[in-house]
Amino acid sequence: MQKKDFSILLSINDAIATLRDEKLLFYEIFRNLKQLLNIEIGGIALFNNALNQFGVLFVRVKDIAGLPDAQMWFSKYDIDNIPLFFCHNTDEISEIPPDVLYSLRPLRKDQPPLKTILERESELTIHLIPMKLSGKRVGFLILNIDAGEVKNVNIDVISKASNMFAMAIENLRTFADLKRREQTNNMQLELLFSIVGEYERNHLFIKLVEELDKLIPYDYITIHANAFDPAILEKQFTNTFCAVKEGGSFREFKNDFLVSSIETVKSDKSILRGKTYFEFMEANLQELALKAPFFKAIITNYEINSVVVFQYHFPDLGEFLLILGRKKRSPLVSEIYNIDLLFNQNLDSFFTSTEIEFGLEALSNIGLILANLYAFEEIKELNKRLKQEKGYLLEEINLTYSFKEVIGESEEIKHTLNKVKQVAPLDATVLIQGETGTGKELVARALHDLSLRSENVFITVNCAALPAQLIESELFGHEKGSFTGASERRIGKFEMAQGGTLFLDEVGELPPELQAKILRVLQEKKFERLGGSREISLDVRIIAATNRNLEVEVEKGNFRADLYFRLNVFPVTVPPLRKRKEDIPLLVKYFIEKYSKRVGKEIKSIRKIDMENLLQYQWPGNIRELEHLIERAIIISNGVNLNLQALNSGNLTKPEISPDKLKPLVEMEKEHIIRALKITGGKITGENSASRLLGINGKTLGSKMRKLGIKREIIITTA
Repeated sequence: MQKKDFSILLSINDAIATLRDEKLLFYEIFRNLKQLLNIEIGGIALFNNALNQFGVLFVRVKDIAGLPDAQMWFSKYDIDNIPLFFCHNTDEISEIPPDVLYSLRPLRKDQPPLKTILERESELTIHLIPMKLSGKRVGFLILNIDAGEVKNVNIDVISKASNMFAMAIENLRTFADLKRREQTNNMQLELLFSIVGEYERNHLFIKLVEELDKLIPYDYITIHANAFDPAILEKQFTNTFCAVKEGGSFREFKNDFLVSSIETVKSDKSILRGKTYFEFMEANLQELALKAPFFKAIITNYEINSVVVFQYHFPDLGEFLLILGRKKRSPLVSEIYNIDLLFNQNLDSFFTSTEIEFGLEALSNIGLILANLYAFEEIKELNKRLKQEKGYLLEEINLTYSFKEVIGESEEIKHTLNKVKQVAPLDATVLIQGETGTGKELVARALHDLSLRSENVFITVNCAALPAQLIESELFGHEKGSFTGASERRIGKFEMAQGGTLFLDEVGELPPELQAKILRVLQEKKFERLGGSREISLDVRIIAATNRNLEVEVEKGNFRADLYFRLNVFPVTVPPLRKRKEDIPLLVKYFIEKYSKRVGKEIKSIRKIDMENLLQYQWPGNIRELEHLIERAIIISNGVNLNLQALNSGNLTKPEISPDKLKPLVEMEKEHIIRALKITGGKITGENSASRLLGINGKTLGSKMRKLGIKREIIITTA
């Protein structure tokens, strides 16, 4: 196999592994095949023995450069009417005369024949390459290989590509099935929760048909339930509800022939015996109209062209029929590249296989709702039980997540906590990003508490709070006599965190020389104490946090790119408070309870206007600013009401400066030091010096100048 062939197969494999959109995946495979062969037309042909059908999909490969605008054509044929060489079980590449393809007639009259699609390439020679999955042929890859190139084609490579195509389709079908089941489960839950608590008959039925319409769009519906259970009801009940869609909403209607017509459908054993559903179309629909006057009326009056009947039997309870009518075919049928159409869909049907599955999944739940509708007291008991189960579930969720003081239910914080839940059980390095005061340390503690290291220590290091000359000793420890003042051996934070978690807060403040040493520790999982010669193996999970944009710092040269990539294995962003304002009431309640107990007061409420002001404020200091505000308010409050009025001098209602316009604290500190140096003529220590003006020690100022890259010579020159 040549290097180019292998590269193309590898590219096809990558597309299969990463792409889940049918159209894009097919285009990508054909695009790669075009590099292997100079083809104009590509396609696939698939057998569907269950429906006795043969599906063919074509794409004009030379148009693929215009993704996603290139066209794709899909049509189905009766297996009994296709040429015999399509059914011949061979591993060889077969040539097809174009006239044979052109003679195929699609099952659907509204689908164009292949001659119309391929007429611009009438001179092409079409070849069939068998597609196999687990040794079984499932269809063909269709390519126009020039007659002069057939002898030069690497048959093994083409066969591998064809089988990979079969695997891609199987993966798509599996993915589509999982996605459909997830969608079905979610919609079922929405259907149930939207109806729970509704006891009035007409309201319940209208709401039921509206919610069901979201699952399976329809123009007409009949719900018929016939049940008897002595444990719930004293007598048998029969209930039938009909509605039709007019102007986008449903209207209930009644007909004297309804019950008799439904009995006609039920009595026809040839229709529903042993089946869970049956669809009436064309001749069958006209036959139904002749037998059942009610259905004749809705077919005529509301232009219904298809009726599907779902049937369900409750054990020891009764029966249930769901009858849906539709004027037009499902819009899904127009999606010619849809995976359902390739495998499951009968194109003659007005209802897709997905919609039928939705209906079957919904039957038992809808039937139970209707049965319990006539047992009001039983519903109340079930509703009470449901609330209890909801409470148990919420408690279980709280125990499972163990997020402790992470307060909030907004989508933003839920997204963050979900990422925490995903990565917590692993040992992956996590970089927590977010503005100051957003609670990054709480998220770090949650990561530790949910990890397998939760029984061991959680050590925090604030990289911004340690002096530059001491931070290395703090992190790695030192041996006795390693430097002046090292009177005894001391273990560092890394060593203290053995078996647990080390949290590097404000990691963006690390000096460059220390960044290199931390990178080495992360890479080799070993380190040495200052002044020591023995390597110490490290078993620590690293969690880092910063309010800086490290990508920008890397571009500026302030932060090592290799360390950034080592720390940024799994990024978690904590949203600022202004983006999760719906959590403010919860946070206010939490802080009121917390600080009321601490100061011995019983604050129980907050004025509505104060809460509105809190919600309007932009909170540049985030949760920390809110917490301090509530604490101050509690201290000065008397009685049971929180007194924010005395603290609010209009600041909470003033428009805040956009956070994007605020300079980072480091830049402001740098500008402040430069201004002081210019005023003092570059004098750092002594009388009338910058250190005296700034109120800090001269050595500390010198250290900050080195850290911030401030050179005294430049200041003197530009002053």
